[in-house]
Amino acid sequence: MSIIKCPECRGQVSTMAGTCPHCGTRISGQLRHCPSCGSYCLQSQDQCPECHAELKAEEPAAEPSATTPSTPSPSPSTKKKKRSKAPLWIGMALAFIALACAAYYYYQWQMQQKEQADYERLSGLTNPEFFQQFLLDYPNSIHYEEIYNRMQALQTEAKDWELLQKAISRKGISQFLQKHPGSLRQRACEDLLDSIDWHEALAIGNEEAVTDYLARHPEGRYVSDAAQKKNTLLLSKVTPEEKAMLRGTLEAFFSKAIAAGDLEAAKAAIPDTMISFCGKPNAVAEDIIEFAKTKMEKDVIGLHYSIGQQLSVHKETMPDGNTGFAVEAGLEETISRSDTGLPSSRRFHVNALVSQEQKIVKMSIR
Repeated sequence: MSIIKCPECRGQVSTMAGTCPHCGTRISGQLRHCPSCGSYCLQSQDQCPECHAELKAEEPAAEPSATTPSTPSPSPSTKKKKRSKAPLWIGMALAFIALACAAYYYYQWQMQQKEQADYERLSGLTNPEFFQQFLLDYPNSIHYEEIYNRMQALQTEAKDWELLQKAISRKGISQFLQKHPGSLRQRACEDLLDSIDWHEALAIGNEEAVTDYLARHPEGRYVSDAAQKKNTLLLSKVTPEEKAMLRGTLEAFFSKAIAAGDLEAAKAAIPDTMISFCGKPNAVAEDIIEFAKTKMEKDVIGLHYSIGQQLSVHKETMPDGNTGFAVEAGLEETISRSDTGLPSSRRFHVNALVSQEQKIVKMSIR
């Protein structure tokens, strides 16, 4: 509400008054501003009472309510909009900050989880390059010093391991394990020792060597092979009785089939066909007799053969799949001649393969 001069009588009147108390002119809802001087004029006036500027006539406006101010002012809705924008932007900013903080902490949590997983993964590795990569990826890790020391130790160990691979020996492996106790390569060292001991047992080849291997490596890689080898050795073990039988077979063959040239004795000593006899394949009894005849020169009146004391025998699988005896023996040949009273002698080496039926299936005489 403002006190103005009445546009008609120039007396003082309120802009909220219904009529001028001096002249009775209607005031409320009938006022307008002069565009030239800004003073109040009646809507019905065509000339400003203050500056006498020409006024354009206006249509009477609807009478405002008694509480409506006549002075121009921003609408309430506009004010509300201006007042509501600030809290909205503040809320959006706070939400963005909260989201950024949440994303940052989630990223940090993810990185911690990844670092821990990479750290735990190193526990089963021996390559120092993986440890070096961890240090590059996580320079601020709480495990940095520990990983660095482990990397240094593994670099030294890797060099020693490389040297060991160039000259593997039982002594070298023992020295490596002493220098690097608790090494992840300990199992590899045990495997190397296992392999060394097994090949040594094979090279010796007897039951005692295989038994010793099994005692030292009860869970070794070659336990199955060693058990089979031991069983084979036991089965191939030749008894004194079998050795005596083989000695008798050879002595009968040489004394009867060769020395006496007895065809029936030759047939009894061999199967129908031998694998070979003195280089002749598929030999028969007649081939043995022909060989014996070459021994009987003109002045030879008798032959005598003696099997040496050292008889080497082991069991061997025959071509037909059965088990036979591989025999090595020394042979002394004594020749009686008619033109001299002194006999002459020669020594030979005999290799023979004899079946369980005491048949000579293969023989070479050198």
